[in-house]
Amino acid sequence: MNYGHFSEDGKEYIITNVKTPTPWINYIYNGEYFSTVSNNAGGISYIKSPLHGRITRYRINDVPSDRPGKYIYVKDEETGKFWTLSWQPAGADPGAYKVIHGLGYTAIESLVDGIHARVTYFVPMNNNHEVWNVVLTNKSGRKRRLSITGYVEFALGHGLIDLINQCDDQHFNRAYFDKNLNALFATKTYWVTETNGTQHQENKEWNQWAFFTSNLRINRYETLRERFLGFYNSEEKPVAITEDKFSNSAADYGNVVGAINVNLELESDQRENVIFSLGVLPKEHFDDKKKDIPKIVQPEYIEFSFKEIVNYWSEFLGHTKVETPDRNVNIFMNNWVPYQAKVAFDVGRVASYYYWGISRGYGFRDTSQDVIAVTIAHPEKAKERILLLSRQMFSDGRVYHHFYDDGKGELTRHCDDPGWYILAVTEYIKETGDYSILKEKVSFVDRQEGTVLDHLLAVVNFMKNNLGRHSLPVFGRGDWNDTLDYIGGDDGGESVWGAMFYVAMLNKLIELFQFLKVENLTEILKLRDEIRRNINQLCWDGDWFIRAFGNGGMVIGSNKSKEGKIFVNTQSWAAISNLPDKSKIRRALDSVKKHLDSEYGPKICAPAFKEIDPNIGLVTRCVPGKKENGAVFCHPVTWLIQAECIMRNGERAYDYFSKLLPNRVDSDIYQAEPYVYSQYITSDEHASPGKASHSWQTGTAAWMYRVFYDYIVGIRPDYDGLIVDPVIPTSWNYIRIERIFRGAKYIIEVENPDKVQSGISYILVDGKEIEGNKLPLTDKKICHVKVLMGKTIETANK
Repeated sequence: MNYGHFSEDGKEYIITNVKTPTPWINYIYNGEYFSTVSNNAGGISYIKSPLHGRITRYRINDVPSDRPGKYIYVKDEETGKFWTLSWQPAGADPGAYKVIHGLGYTAIESLVDGIHARVTYFVPMNNNHEVWNVVLTNKSGRKRRLSITGYVEFALGHGLIDLINQCDDQHFNRAYFDKNLNALFATKTYWVTETNGTQHQENKEWNQWAFFTSNLRINRYETLRERFLGFYNSEEKPVAITEDKFSNSAADYGNVVGAINVNLELESDQRENVIFSLGVLPKEHFDDKKKDIPKIVQPEYIEFSFKEIVNYWSEFLGHTKVETPDRNVNIFMNNWVPYQAKVAFDVGRVASYYYWGISRGYGFRDTSQDVIAVTIAHPEKAKERILLLSRQMFSDGRVYHHFYDDGKGELTRHCDDPGWYILAVTEYIKETGDYSILKEKVSFVDRQEGTVLDHLLAVVNFMKNNLGRHSLPVFGRGDWNDTLDYIGGDDGGESVWGAMFYVAMLNKLIELFQFLKVENLTEILKLRDEIRRNINQLCWDGDWFIRAFGNGGMVIGSNKSKEGKIFVNTQSWAAISNLPDKSKIRRALDSVKKHLDSEYGPKICAPAFKEIDPNIGLVTRCVPGKKENGAVFCHPVTWLIQAECIMRNGERAYDYFSKLLPNRVDSDIYQAEPYVYSQYITSDEHASPGKASHSWQTGTAAWMYRVFYDYIVGIRPDYDGLIVDPVIPTSWNYIRIERIFRGAKYIIEVENPDKVQSGISYILVDGKEIEGNKLPLTDKKICHVKVLMGKTIETANK
C-alpha cells in the first residue's frame, strides 16, 4: 500500500494515510535547537545535545508507540467534543488528516467537526524555540466557541537520567506560570553532565529555562502530568480536557508538563491564527531574554521566520541540480538525499526514531564521512567539523571512536577510524581550494599542538604502526563493520577491507602532496605499495577477495567458509583503492552480482551466519538477514555503485542505485519512511524480506549524494578543476547538471545519442572545445558546458 506521494516539485512528501506502518518523522532545527516530529506529532526536542540538553520526553519502545509529542487539543465548548490536530493521540477518523513533510518543516492538516486546521511545525533560524503555527477556519456554518490546549511533557536536562532515575530525578523539577509574560516556565535544579548513568553527585543545575507560550491570552494551565492526564489515563483522554480540570498551580516536583489553554470564537468561515511556541532560554541571560518572549509569537515574526527556513534550504540545495529521464531520481537527488545528508551532518547521528541520544556522542568515522556532503554548499561548516575532528586525535594518530563536544570520548581499537580524517580533509580542499587549512593549528588530545598537516601525518603514522603479520591492518575491535568485533582474538587479526581502505586513503594523501609538490614521499609511497602488494598476493580467493584474517590464521569471507563466504566491501574497495589487477576487480564485482544481489539490493555478505561463532563476533549473533548479518546494508551499496562506475558499468550501477530508492518498495513491506534512506533492508536471508530500519541517521545519504554526482553523472571536483566523467545507463540519452564550484555555476548538458555507458567524444566550454575531460577553473559566474558521449562522433567544430 502507498501511504503518500511527493508533491509535483518534489520538495514535500504528502502523507494521505496517517496510519503509517511506523512513525514517519522529519527534523526541524537550527543547529542548536533540535526537534523531531512524526506524522502524528510525536517526537522530542533538545538543545545542542539529546543527552545533556533534553527538553521534552519521549517514551522509547512504549505502547502505544510514538508518544508523547507536540499535541494540540481542540474542544467545542458547547458540545464537549474534543480532538487533537494530529490523528494521535486523540484524533478523529484518520481520513480527516493529511501530513506534509517539507524541507525544514512539517504541517498537519485536518477537517474535524467542521473545523479546518493546519498546524505547521518549524524552528526559526536565529532563536532557540519551535513554532506550532495553527490556522483554524470555521467550515461548520455556525458560530463556534473553542477551547484550545497545547501540551508537552518535559524531561529537563539529561536524557538518560530521565529514563533510569526518574524516582529521584523528578524531585528537582520546577514549573510556574508568569501571567505578565503569558508563558509557562520549567527547569531542573539538579543537572547531571556525566555521559552515562552514574552515582556521582554533581552540584549544579540545568543551565536552561524551558518555556511554553502562545499569541493568545493563556487563561488556564497545568504543570503536572498526573493532574493533566489523570493518574490512570493517557494522552488520549486527559482529564483536564474531558472534565475541564486545570489546577492553575505551579509544580515543585514530579512529571512536569506544559499545558496551556486559550479560548477562541469563530464566526462561520472565519479564519484565525493560534500560535504556540516551545523553547529554552539560558539561565545566565534569563532575566534579560524572557521579556522578549511575547515577540516570538507574533504573526509577522512567524511569517518572516518561516520564509528564512524556506530560503535556507533553497540555497543549500541550489548548489547541485540534476535533470535525468527518471523523475524519481530527480526528486531524490535534487531534494531528499542532500537534505537527509545535511540532517545527518547537523544532528550527528545521535537522534532519530531509532536512536534517542542517550548513549553515544558523535562517531569519528561517521562525522568524517558526513563532512563530504556539506563541503559543496557549506564549506565553512565542513571546516569547523574538520577542526572538531582534529581535536579528537592523539599525537600518535589514535582517535576517539565516539566523542562529545565537551572533550570527552571513548577510545576503542577500531582500525579504520583515523583514516577517515584524510577523506574529510582532501575532499574539503578539492572542493574549496583552501590549502590554508593545512596550516591551521589544532591541539591533539594529549595537549601537543599541531597543524592539520601534522594530524594527517599522525594518521599515516598510526597506519604504519597498526600492521599485523601479513602487513595488513590489525583488526582490533572492528573496522567499518563493528560486528566483526572478535575476529582478532589474542593476536589481533587483520582486516583485508581495512588494507584496501588504507591504500585508498594513502592514495588521496599522495595525490594531494604530489599536487602541492611536497618532497620526500618515499615513506608514504613505500607503506602504500607494501599494503597493496600484500592484498594482491595474499587476499585473492579465486573469484573474490577475502574479508579478514582471524585469530590463528582463520580466514573470513572465503569460498571455503560455510557461512559468510563473500562480503561486499572487499570487492568494491578493490576498485576504489585502485588495485592494479583489473581482471580480479571485474571478477570480484561479477561475484557480487552473482552471490549478493537480490530484489531489494546487494547484501552485505552471504550466506548469512546461522550459527553463533564467538571467534568472529556479534555478526553471528544477529538474526540472519538483518543488520550486518546478510541484510541489504545500504551504506556499502553506495561504495559498490562507485566501484561499478570506476569499472565503467553504468547499467549495473544504475540498477543498484534504483533498488535502494526508498519509495521503490510497498510501504507495508518497507515500513520506514519512503523519502529517506534507512541503514538496512531485511534481505531474502530472512523469512520476511524488504523491511527497512534505522532510517535517517545513516551514512548512506552523504555517500549516495556524492557518488551520484561524482561518479554516475560524473561531475567531481579536483584540485585544479571539475572532472567530467559520466557513467550512466544506456537509456539516458540526455542529462543536465548544475554544479556550483568555487563561486562559478557550471551548467552542463550531456547528450548520449549512441546510448553508451561511458566515454566522451568532446567537451565544449562556452562554445570552445577543450582537451581532456577536466573543466578549468573560471572567474565567470556562469559557465556553459556541452558534453557529447561516445567515441566515434566527430567534434562539432570540425
